[in-house]
Amino acid sequence: MGHTPLIMQLTCSNCGARYAVDPMAIGPTGRTVQCVRCSHRWFQKPEAPPVTVPSTETPPAPAVTAPDIVIRPSAPGAGLPALTTPPPPKKRNWGTWIAYAIVLVVLLGGAGYAYRDQIKARLPASWRALLHLDAARATPNAPQVAQAHVGIDMATTKIDLIDGRYVVLGELINTGSAPGSTRRLKLVFRAGEQVLAERAMPLVEGPIAPGARRSFSLPLDEPPSGATNIVPTVD
Repeated sequence: MGHTPLIMQLTCSNCGARYAVDPMAIGPTGRTVQCVRCSHRWFQKPEAPPVTVPSTETPPAPAVTAPDIVIRPSAPGAGLPALTTPPPPKKRNWGTWIAYAIVLVVLLGGAGYAYRDQIKARLPASWRALLHLDAARATPNAPQVAQAHVGIDMATTKIDLIDGRYVVLGELINTGSAPGSTRRLKLVFRAGEQVLAERAMPLVEGPIAPGARRSFSLPLDEPPSGATNIVPTVD
């Protein structure tokens, strides 16, 4: 005849669930167990005290810790199961959810840009005025305001020495779409990249029609010593 293994009967004091376990799983000193039905925990002692060497000191009571094993009942009719180790908790993959959120934002932004005209048409007039949508739409078709742009033609402008005195000779040209005039001539004296001095002289010319030219001539006092080039501008 075969040897019948010893079975230890455990009963949950909270819900009354009954379990059959191997005494070896409890151990000679006992251990903390947990009921799967109601999650109640208790420290289960062995049925018989372990054999130990007599000692004058009383061993301390075991501390209640997280259960080493969890009691899991089996399906009906399958008998009472043995004790097993609880599975580790599942980890949440936050990186996947963040990636989904980014993709959703990109898709919504692309759809909003593709159907921006339809969205604007459905907005109330007060909202369009607040967001300046109507003004932004009308700006490209607004008539251009005619403006003058009078400057110096650098290809025809030079400084000559006439009768022992420097004279600035040049031409003004209006590249704008409206007549324009000038008030003064500005000269910047340079030695390479270094600015040595700046001078301003009256130069009242105009009105000059769009695309037209006008010559001018202004006497120039002695340039600063060391000047190698002069940059003229008008305003």
